[in-house]
Amino acid sequence: MDADVGALVQTGALTRPPDLEAFWATTLAQLREVPLDLRRAPRPAPTAGTVAHELRFRSWGGQPIHGYAITWEGATPRPLVVHAHGYRSQAVPRLEWVRAGCHVVGFDVRGFGRSLAAVPAPAAGWLLTGARRPETSVLRGAVCDYVRATDVATALQVPTLRAVSHGVSLAGGLALMAQAVAPRADLLVLGVPTFGWAEGRRLLVEAGSGAEVAAFLEQHPQYPEDDLQTVLAYFDAALLAPRVGCPTVVGLGVVDRVVPRATVEAVVAQFRAPVEVMTFPVSHDAGPGMRAWARFDERWLELAVGGVPSGFGRAGSGPGRSPGQRSAAASRTQPR
Repeated sequence: MDADVGALVQTGALTRPPDLEAFWATTLAQLREVPLDLRRAPRPAPTAGTVAHELRFRSWGGQPIHGYAITWEGATPRPLVVHAHGYRSQAVPRLEWVRAGCHVVGFDVRGFGRSLAAVPAPAAGWLLTGARRPETSVLRGAVCDYVRATDVATALQVPTLRAVSHGVSLAGGLALMAQAVAPRADLLVLGVPTFGWAEGRRLLVEAGSGAEVAAFLEQHPQYPEDDLQTVLAYFDAALLAPRVGCPTVVGLGVVDRVVPRATVEAVVAQFRAPVEVMTFPVSHDAGPGMRAWARFDERWLELAVGGVPSGFGRAGSGPGRSPGQRSAAASRTQPR
């Protein structure tokens, strides 16, 4: 980990809202008042021995969220993986995880894909929807969408070996925050999780949702930037990382214009749970360097199926200690 990043995070670069705990406690209490209203519609099974469904369920504000489930028949316990998707994208059935022996549940975050109607079309970008107050921020609902997806996974009542919450980029940030405020997973898998270190994102991000924020502030100089940063602090993955209690695998790219390495390292610095960090040459890139990320999938699937071994990562570290590191080997496939 970059020593400068660690020093910045430890010396107060993270701005913590004084009512952060109360905010999330209230949010979850209100979410519990919304009926899950899970509805399933059969879809063609991708392989023998599995069943597949389209899913619809209710989340924050009563909004309908859409997704899918592919589960195995029989009484054999298997890993149950929940996932979402990246920015401006939607959940694609992860058949390779099914073939690896996992039950899989995927969903589209509000405002994207099949859940597009859950967020009014934003004029300045999805991330800025409702951003004048943390209570109305789209991120509040999006984290609840991930929490609700884990509730759906439980409601499916399939034989489960261990629960896995998975996310890359946008979904990585949401998966981390959901696990922090409503623990469900036995293993947390985070590829370049976004929304970490809000102050650093403002300075370092060159593309994606962070760039939308920069463009908005440049076009609206009268808008109080400090107010916006205060709102985003309620959804800072680095501030919520200490609340994660399960083993976690984190992947980061040395070069990344969307989720810069320093912002991921700021999140990792706050973990107290066992965490293993895998470093890759690039992320959020279309070039051949992305092939190395196949090792990330191999590693977390190994842990999901076989369990977390003794001595995994580094345990109970808290800020200031060095994370466990693994090098990445190149292969033929790319992550989504």
